[in-house]
Amino acid sequence: MKIKYVFAGLLLAAAVGISSVLGVRWSDQHLLNKTEDEAYEEVKDWKTDRLIRKINRLEKKLPAMPDKTALLPLYTVLIERSEEFSEDGLIEQIKRKETLTGIEEAFVKMYAAKQYDTGKMLALLRDPGLSVETKEYITSQCDFSLDELSEIFRSTDGKTATIAIKRISMKDSEAAMQLVNEFVSSDNSSVPDQKYISICLGIAKYYEEHRAPEDIEAMKNIYIPMMKKIFEQAHSDQVKDQAIYALGRICDYELFAWIIENDKISYYTKHSVAERNYRPMKQWIEEAESEDDIRAVLEAMEIYPMLEIADALEEAIGKGNLPDSEKLRTLIEGIRKNGIPAVDKYSEVPEK
Repeated sequence: MKIKYVFAGLLLAAAVGISSVLGVRWSDQHLLNKTEDEAYEEVKDWKTDRLIRKINRLEKKLPAMPDKTALLPLYTVLIERSEEFSEDGLIEQIKRKETLTGIEEAFVKMYAAKQYDTGKMLALLRDPGLSVETKEYITSQCDFSLDELSEIFRSTDGKTATIAIKRISMKDSEAAMQLVNEFVSSDNSSVPDQKYISICLGIAKYYEEHRAPEDIEAMKNIYIPMMKKIFEQAHSDQVKDQAIYALGRICDYELFAWIIENDKISYYTKHSVAERNYRPMKQWIEEAESEDDIRAVLEAMEIYPMLEIADALEEAIGKGNLPDSEKLRTLIEGIRKNGIPAVDKYSEVPEK
């Protein structure tokens, strides 16, 4: 009889366990099915520990970024409670193994908003247990000094270093130039490939967003030559391709022509650069007064023909800006026959 009672007890425990799991799953789905306002109302009075556990559990269930928008009401409630967390308390929350990337970033946002000691965040960046995404977020959000950002750039690679050099460029372009020059002028065999890539991408991203005359002058006289040097002295095809990819984002005609007409640059890299510069090419055609003004655009159409560029060429001929030549007509006909619609990589042409 005792065996029967033990067996019945085990069945009951198992049933309770299964019921508990199913209840949690139902609760999670029930919350996710609510509107943002309804979800906010449901969780706004929860204890903070419960809220954190729920966010972490749902983070695991929603690996795809679009799905994570369902968690915004929960994050809103959490961030509204920032006064509950001290400086060291936030650091501890970020360092906890149970804390996932999304909620780590929420704690970083609280830390940055309160303008706590950036030195502690700098130390946190050295923690191997912290996710790469959170390190990137720390670098972009916290109010680091130039010296701190320079230390981050020197000690990291990848997107974290890219964010650091971009932020240094925003604070002090001369300091950024000197820092970049440390690596470009050094023995390139001792510099990791990812560092070179970070330099190119960080500077290019800065230049995309800053088109003041002094920025353009600095780019043409200092940074472009540096990035060309990285391309020329790189041993890795990855570095070469990424350097040209970064240069191709700058939307400058002289640089575009240098890439398209350079025999050392691969066909596929030129293809990518042409694809990215659809809008600038249209602008260069509108401003052209002769075929020679857009020779690189015409050559790019042999590599990656785009139907919209054919339209722009025809329009320029119609306005009399370009000659109605056999060469242009043949090119336009070839684009019409073999071209594809452009992929608009830019929301607008950068201002001059």
